Amino acid sequence: MRKANEENAIDGSPAILYDSDTIEEVAGREAQTMKIWWQSSTPIHRLDDYRTALTAHLNGVKRPETDIHINGVDDGSMDLHYNAVVAINSYGPGGVLNKIIQAADQGYDAVAIGCFLDPAMQEAREVVPIPVLGLGETSMLTACMYGHKFSGVAFHSKQAQYYDRKAFEYGLASRHIPFGDLGIDFNEVQNAFASPGQMTETFTKEARRLAAQGAEVILAACATVNSIIRREKIHEVDGALIMDCNAVLLKVTEGMTELAASVGLRASQRLLYQQPSRRSLDEWMKIYNFRSSPQLSPGAGD
Repeated sequence: MRKANEENAIDGSPAILYDSDTIEEVAGREAQTMKIWWQSSTPIHRLDDYRTALTAHLNGVKRPETDIHINGVDDGSMDLHYNAVVAINSYGPGGVLNKIIQAADQGYDAVAIGCFLDPAMQEAREVVPIPVLGLGETSMLTACMYGHKFSGVAFHSKQAQYYDRKAFEYGLASRHIPFGDLGIDFNEVQNAFASPGQMTETFTKEARRLAAQGAEVILAACATVNSIIRREKIHEVDGALIMDCNAVLLKVTEGMTELAASVGLRASQRLLYQQPSRRSLDEWMKIYNFRSSPQLSPGAGD
């Protein structure tokens, strides 16, 4: 083992150097870019207000050396409260799983799935060698470190039910209070970028109801809703923390990327995430018409 010496890093902060380190090697490690692929379950290339707000927020919290590439599905319905649409957007050609494979093939260091539904998250961990983090799982697990009980506000009651099932799947039944909802669909969420008043009023009302039931941490359970709630500076309701899920996902992804690079931390290869051969994956991609690059649809009326 090399002998460590404490000196100053390039930015003046303490750093651990080793006798065999050169100044050039230290500078290279400090300046190395971290490439993160942020994957939406929406055709975000068509959602200007959402994409603009999300980009500004992520750029405001990322590390200086982190490059974030925001992606959506090539095409897809906005009826994301229907489980069938979630499945098609997740697994079809140009969908979430296809895009995550593209990210790994293009040399990205990690994937952050910016959708609380965690679409194709477990399947992606099975087929790519890089860290894959989901907004829902990451937010729920992190919430458990900031309060004993957590809940969240979905935009639709069907999604709230979906998230309740996910909390049980993730082993968090004893820490979870059933999610509330805004009573709107995804298109109405988009309208709130221009006119947020009604949505934020309903969110605050639901957060108060959940806090009264014992929720200490409340999640804006949609990356789009989170973008608006954060922009409107809603950080706390009746003492309950309103956690910034998008920021948490990005920062945890950065940390997991660093751990993958520094100590080789990766998904277990026993059972659930055991990977197929690359030859098998290539065969599957041909069978299911997966794409090697984006084929973005402009959408009706564009």
